[in-house]
Amino acid sequence: MQRKVTFLPQNVTVEVEDGDSIIKAATLAGVDIVLPCAGQGRCGKCKVSVTGVTGPDGKDQLKNSEWEAGVRLACVSSIEGDCAVMVSSPIEQSISATVDHSPLRDCQFSPLADKGFGLAIDIGTTTVAVTLIDLSDGSEVRTFSDYNNQVLFGEDVLSRMEYAAEGGTERLRGLVLKTINGMISNMREAYSGKMVMAATVAANTVMGHLFLGVDPSPLRNPPYLPLVNHNRLTGTDSGLDINPRAEVVVIPCLSSYVGGDVTADVLHSGMHSDPRLTLLIDVGTNGEVVLGNEEFLIACSSSAGPAFEGGEMECGTRACPGAVETVSIKDGEFRLGTIGDVEPMGFCGSGLIDLVAQLFLDGRLDKNGRFADGDVITDDDDTRRLIIPSSKGLTISESEIQSIMRTKAAIFAAGRSLLKNLGMDFKDLDRVLIAGGFGRHINLDNAIAIGLLPDLPHDRFEFIGNAALAGAKSVLMCRSMRDGMAELVPRMTYLDLSNDAAFFDEYSSALFLPHTDISLFPSSVSRSL
Repeated sequence: MQRKVTFLPQNVTVEVEDGDSIIKAATLAGVDIVLPCAGQGRCGKCKVSVTGVTGPDGKDQLKNSEWEAGVRLACVSSIEGDCAVMVSSPIEQSISATVDHSPLRDCQFSPLADKGFGLAIDIGTTTVAVTLIDLSDGSEVRTFSDYNNQVLFGEDVLSRMEYAAEGGTERLRGLVLKTINGMISNMREAYSGKMVMAATVAANTVMGHLFLGVDPSPLRNPPYLPLVNHNRLTGTDSGLDINPRAEVVVIPCLSSYVGGDVTADVLHSGMHSDPRLTLLIDVGTNGEVVLGNEEFLIACSSSAGPAFEGGEMECGTRACPGAVETVSIKDGEFRLGTIGDVEPMGFCGSGLIDLVAQLFLDGRLDKNGRFADGDVITDDDDTRRLIIPSSKGLTISESEIQSIMRTKAAIFAAGRSLLKNLGMDFKDLDRVLIAGGFGRHINLDNAIAIGLLPDLPHDRFEFIGNAALAGAKSVLMCRSMRDGMAELVPRMTYLDLSNDAAFFDEYSSALFLPHTDISLFPSSVSRSL
């Protein structure tokens, strides 16, 4: 039996079979609904408001009050009558993804093409950044960033690989090309009809394979090596809306989970030619870590997850106007700072780190991530949730705090495991580089307080911003960087943390605030006294 489903505010109506899911109807209607957990009914981010008859699936994941009000999970709710579905469009909201970075390294200007314009592209799991560069002088003309439209099928690379394995590779490739080409379209007025003759792409391994239209699902299995690497394409073959004869270079990867974005990070940082012992941490959906100097380089990756980017958090959001980016508690009073100085609408990554740290330091949160006191409410499913004062309804639950703790533990444990494998510890480091747009906004004291970063003097830390985008720019503009990227990957050693006993022990020990070994965080102890 056919059922009519009308999506609002889009005002689009489609017909589907009785029992089809809301997400299937949305796909037919061309309406985007984000599925952070890849449609497994876990995260609650695909909530829609429905009038009409639906099946009972998803009821257990919702509060009774939500269910009675017509709230449904689009991924699992079935259509059993004509319906109207109200859908928000979070992908279309403006974002504040950071694209700035530390200055590019000096090199002789020798661009990939000798005329026209070039594009430097950073394809992240969550966001994509594109910079248009005039190849006559190396000047930056325009820079845009946007959500990676692939988030419709999961916020992490494992979800994307699962969807690709089910035949979704071309769909995912089309979504990321839609994202990039949309930004290219917005740049057209800037290059006044001149052609884009070159492009460089920095991406993690899974995103790079999907950009190339290659199913990345085999990357989940040994030997964890890229199926394709160091690709040079024409504009036509790349799918980018640029000159058909343009040269497109995809920066090479090291392994399944250490990609071209990390290669670009290292190139931009210069750590591979520096005598100082350096730890580079790229804070994002994937937590990549590189240790080394001019003599050696060893890299690993731990799945940090989307918690720091608002994923799977009821009041989480990406960095956009209204996102809470700073939190402090003084004399019991909460002070929230938002992007754009507007009303708070959710917590982005830096705000979540601040919130957990401040709750812990203020004694409202114990080392296990459990609430000690405060305006705590209990949901229908017995989840304990803290109402944040002066936030107009923002909350955080104990389960969400523990998700943040797992994320920070993965990043900290990855760095310590690399060092331990070489008989070293954090105190042996000369410097710690924090890469990634999100990382640039981290409050060092609060990040140390929760055990995300090692307790070292502040002068050893350096924020280098979106180093992947910076590396892509360097490869676009400098022959020495293009030569260097080919030489760099063979120098790097990959440590597979899934088979590393030290990592398991380190991760387990880091699942507390700030750590089971409190002696590792003396400054956090002193601040809490």
